[in-house]
Amino acid sequence: MQRLLTSLRFQVGAAFVVLLALFAGAGLATLTAFQRQVDADAVVDIAARLELTASRMHTDAMVYDANAPRDYPTYYRDVELFHGELMRQVALFDAVVAGFMSGDFSAVLDRPAGWMQPAREPTLGAAVTALEAAWKAHRSGLIEALGDDPEEPRLEWAAEYNAAQVAAVEDAAAALAGQLRQWAAAEHIRLRRLVLLTLGGAVTVALLLLLLLQRWTLKPLARTLDGVRRTAGGDFGLTVPVRGAAELRDLAEGFNALSSRLDLLFQLLDRLQRGKDLDDLVGFLARDFRTLLRFDWIGVVLVTPDNATVRLEASALDGTPEAGSKPLFRLPGTLLEQALAAGGPLHIRDAAATASAHPGYELLREIVRRGLADVIFLPVAAETPVPAVVAFATRVPGRYDPAHLQFLGNIAQLLSVSFGRTVRFAERRRLAGIGEFASGIAHELRTPLATLSLALDHVAGLDLPQSSRRRVTLAKAEAARMDRLIADMLLYAKPLKLASEPVDLGTIAAASADLVRAQHACADRELDVAVTAPDAQVLGDRDRLQQVLVNLLMNACEAAPMESRISLTVEARDGNRVAVCVRNAGTPPPPELIGRIFEPFISTKAGGTGLGLAIVQRLTALHGGEVALHALDDGAQAVVTLPLYATSDQTPSA
Repeated sequence: MQRLLTSLRFQVGAAFVVLLALFAGAGLATLTAFQRQVDADAVVDIAARLELTASRMHTDAMVYDANAPRDYPTYYRDVELFHGELMRQVALFDAVVAGFMSGDFSAVLDRPAGWMQPAREPTLGAAVTALEAAWKAHRSGLIEALGDDPEEPRLEWAAEYNAAQVAAVEDAAAALAGQLRQWAAAEHIRLRRLVLLTLGGAVTVALLLLLLLQRWTLKPLARTLDGVRRTAGGDFGLTVPVRGAAELRDLAEGFNALSSRLDLLFQLLDRLQRGKDLDDLVGFLARDFRTLLRFDWIGVVLVTPDNATVRLEASALDGTPEAGSKPLFRLPGTLLEQALAAGGPLHIRDAAATASAHPGYELLREIVRRGLADVIFLPVAAETPVPAVVAFATRVPGRYDPAHLQFLGNIAQLLSVSFGRTVRFAERRRLAGIGEFASGIAHELRTPLATLSLALDHVAGLDLPQSSRRRVTLAKAEAARMDRLIADMLLYAKPLKLASEPVDLGTIAAASADLVRAQHACADRELDVAVTAPDAQVLGDRDRLQQVLVNLLMNACEAAPMESRISLTVEARDGNRVAVCVRNAGTPPPPELIGRIFEPFISTKAGGTGLGLAIVQRLTALHGGEVALHALDDGAQAVVTLPLYATSDQTPSA
């Protein structure tokens, strides 16, 4: 009931009803005032008619008395005229006097009586009483003067009586008319005051309602709108006063919650973008965002390379990071696998019952062991080379209501991107550490490997049995492969400097194809070169660009079947860019490797180092370009895109 009474709908409706009632009352009062004034004017008019009738009775009596008939024909004519008029005057006096005495003027008014009658003031009542007494006395004498025979009334006697006695009635009628005029004037003043008071009261109440509307509706709404504008301008965390009607309070509370969440999300985004370590990131979330994300426990699990298990990489309970070992849990057939496949949040409302019904849900059982009841799995596999799941859990059953699930769903992409970035950064740090270690090992291995190669060359020059010669040849090949691996590792790990100059990409493409043919790497395969963008100059290092194209051609030759064709084309692209496409037939690379083929140590060839395409990507990026591998129905195509060099007659590239 309290909320209903304070709701904007009720207040506006009530204000509208009050205003309607006030102005309806003011209109009715005005209408009543006009009607009372009309009634007053009608009564004054009746009194004036009565005064006039009394005067005419006197005048008619004097005229008749001066011209009394002297024969019967004239007498009977006067009976029709004078007597009839006299009786009408008597009837009018009777009706008016009776009306004044009873307050019912229906006999003399042209409308129904009894709706609005004039009030009887004391002085007005005395005048009416005096008129009634005067009229009764005069009427009695007049009727007596006329006689009892209506066929032959004594008109002369009646005229003489009227001429002598009607003055008292005349004076009483004049006094009544005067009193009525004074009453009508006073009534007019009272009614005018009543109308002004009613209208003034209605306007005052209306202004008061408008003032209340301004204070309880418009001002809170204006404050909230100002807060919305300021928040839209970046003032996150701003709060507005919670005042006014219930709906406006709800609006202000909702805005304050939104502003607070925006502020927290801004801080979360900033902190997530700066996160470099999963333990640090999880600890930050557990410390500062438990209330916003509604969790008592948070954990990040990473899928291991074999896709058979997951590792609890980092976790925190009640705001405190959990130290200790990083346990492994099975992945196939679990809710984690379902969440990764669905790509969206997975809600487990009753974790204990679900874990009890499915003994294979090892991670869920571990979460339940911590006393947690409601769990959400949020996958971040799409944004990281290592598939991962962020788990949120709370001890309160049903705490993750639909509104919070919708909120998590809305920020899932943010969390996914941020966690994925942190995982990628951690993975790159791991790879960088591996690369630094491998570079050191490569330097240490190069000298003994060179000594070993010299010894093998010496042994190969000796007179050896055929079986021993085959072993020495195999050892030399393996030593050469190790030397190439060490060279690739050092090339990938060490800082590179480019000797940049304007070079013709078509010329480099032709030279690269000639070099591959000279090395017989594409034996029994046809290698075609087509340049559709002549004079396509780029700013780069000739040797490094040739190394990129040779590496791509060598990979294409190794992947292409015998008697197939390998094409190398140089073509212009939109946006002042040029592309070099290397296409080969054969079995296309697996889809799961397309996105990772340029990562270090990823290879589709048995015995491959996994660094060739990684070096290609690094060299291409150093030239401001991009490289991509596309699977085709009958093979694969590698595309290197580079910006054109802006000469004096060319538009600089964007």
